[in-house]
Amino acid sequence: MRIAIAGASRAKEIADFVHRHAGEDYMGYVRFDERYVKEKMKKNNYYLVCMAGRKLAGVARLSVVELDLAEIRTFAVDESYRGRGIGTRLLKHALALLKEKKMRKAVARTKAGNAAGLALFLSAGFEPEGYFKEHYRKGVDVIQLGKFL
Repeated sequence: MRIAIAGASRAKEIADFVHRHAGEDYMGYVRFDERYVKEKMKKNNYYLVCMAGRKLAGVARLSVVELDLAEIRTFAVDESYRGRGIGTRLLKHALALLKEKKMRKAVARTKAGNAAGLALFLSAGFEPEGYFKEHYRKGVDVIQLGKFL
């Protein structure tokens, strides 16, 4: 497995991957496609990809939102690769990149019912910062976690 910052040539593959793993649950109000990914790549966003040979096994989108504050905006591991430590490796790589970019803090949000996602962030030293009822859409509660780098 190798993890790297994706270039624009992977934008369609990333968009398709996110749709497969999050579907309408992810940004249902925005057309998440190749063009969207390419636009985000130009605006202080980094897409990390974990490749298993030629297959995309995981994706993380990191977004610099302030001078020294970043958000982990997208985080997904393909079902066939879960339980192999890919999420942990991808998150460690993401945090290392954010430190390299001189970020002071990283924030992540996940659905309150996402036990695997919560466990991953907590095991990496993130701390719960807030609980948001129906934050993005009706019926979906969100937990925000933060970690000082």
